[in-house]
Amino acid sequence: MSFVCAHVPRRVDLLTIAAAEGILSTTVGHPTQLTQVEFISERGRRNLLLRCHCPSDTGLPSSLIIKKVKANSYNPNNPTSWDTLRFFKDWLGAQFLSTMSDQYPHSPRFYGGDLKLGFIILEDVPHHARLVESLLGGDRHQAERALLQYATCLAQLHVDTFDKAAEFEALARAIAPKAQFLRESVDIPEQQRLLNRLGIQPESNWLYDLNVINEAMNHPGDFLAYVHADACPDNVLDTGEGLRLIDFETGHFGHAFIDIAYGRMMFPSCWCANRLPHPVVQQMENGYRAILIKQRPIAESDSIFETALIRACGYWMLNTLTRHLEPALRKDLNWGISTTRQRILARLETFITTAQEFNQLPGLRGTTSKLLERLRQQWSDVPDLPLYPAF
Repeated sequence: MSFVCAHVPRRVDLLTIAAAEGILSTTVGHPTQLTQVEFISERGRRNLLLRCHCPSDTGLPSSLIIKKVKANSYNPNNPTSWDTLRFFKDWLGAQFLSTMSDQYPHSPRFYGGDLKLGFIILEDVPHHARLVESLLGGDRHQAERALLQYATCLAQLHVDTFDKAAEFEALARAIAPKAQFLRESVDIPEQQRLLNRLGIQPESNWLYDLNVINEAMNHPGDFLAYVHADACPDNVLDTGEGLRLIDFETGHFGHAFIDIAYGRMMFPSCWCANRLPHPVVQQMENGYRAILIKQRPIAESDSIFETALIRACGYWMLNTLTRHLEPALRKDLNWGISTTRQRILARLETFITTAQEFNQLPGLRGTTSKLLERLRQQWSDVPDLPLYPAF
């Protein structure tokens, strides 16, 4: 190996780099060495990121990214470990999406990986920004343009992966035969416990509505597609010619509307959660729908589209409660650019408004209204979740 090593922990990475060179040599069909390796991980991140420069005569891009699990709990023989499972999902998503048509590249191209060492090799995608920079900047026009591209990106991802679940499952069996990839589900006992904790009696058809959401999430039918499920603004690269998704640690085949509900529900898994103007959200959903219809004409039906959307919104609202309500009852916590209480109140409010607009899920809507009223009384000093700075 004859490379320049810039800020790379040598004990950990010489073996990784040597293994990566072996994988790349197999890929291109002749011996390949990396000429320079740079440490580019952000402080505190759970993955090690290395930018590797390639000689010009290899047939490879001028640079590649090695993404390696840093966690000590990674063990390829223990697929129940979260760190192991998220690595398997990341590998699967990256490799699977690399098999899609080049007409619309969804993600960095996958060049190989090593299960034992816990790393994958990806295309180093040139980009001038991420979606998050557009939302946190001061240019509303740029932010709106980026959000509409984001909706197009998600729609194209879903359209291109409809009817390909069997291919994904075959790849999953080859890479991680013991791993289980579960679809989204509402924790109904936890929801009941939280309501009891606050002394709230659910509406008579509340449980029915939760089961409706679970049925939709677990059996998406015509809307079964590969979903990112963490399509946060900092997981979206703006190349100037289109957007590319990265980080597939939660990706799987599930209900497509899990992704497109992200804008309306204020990016529920993200540190950078603020509000979007409702007209912009509607534009995003309309643009998404126009592309979806090409493969799923049933989405032309307002009833079908709205039903799918409100159920995905209901899932994300309930997921927020499961993850964040208990600790938020004890203390408001800062997370990124907003607090957990701000997020909870905003998602409850948005779900209620959307359920009223579409006239759906009355039991869950009524129960959520009781919960929102109770929390507003307890958290009267919590300011509204603001709009993104671009707006």
